[in-house]
Amino acid sequence: ELRHGPPEQGISLANAIDLLRHTPMERFLDAMAVRLNGPKAADAELTVNLVFTDLGETYVLVIENGVLHHYRREADPQANATLSLTRDAYLGLAAGAIGLTDLLTSDDITLEGSKLDLVRFFSLLERPEGTFDIVTP
Repeated sequence: ELRHGPPEQGISLANAIDLLRHTPMERFLDAMAVRLNGPKAADAELTVNLVFTDLGETYVLVIENGVLHHYRREADPQANATLSLTRDAYLGLAAGAIGLTDLLTSDDITLEGSKLDLVRFFSLLERPEGTFDIVTP
């Protein structure tokens, strides 16, 4: 980086799926919270349940006041949407290997609640370029 500048292209998470399988789910949700566009989400109040059918785990994701919080607990019955999926399906979505539209039409997931609110939820997240400086400011 000091000699040649930052990379021209970011790392593809889709190529690192095997590595991502060993990452705790809470770290993915932390990364999701960092990717939230706060000003765009300032007036949004959305709750999404993520139910991982293969892990037996449920996470409640809440956007309020431009911040995304996540909790590992029972599904919120008042949530805008409940997305039941496998960890691999979520990893494909998080890595960009599978688009949300593809996932919603797949047999790998079950959606209860508002599809529109789920799409709105994910539209508030930005995908980082991955071409930032590490050493130089």
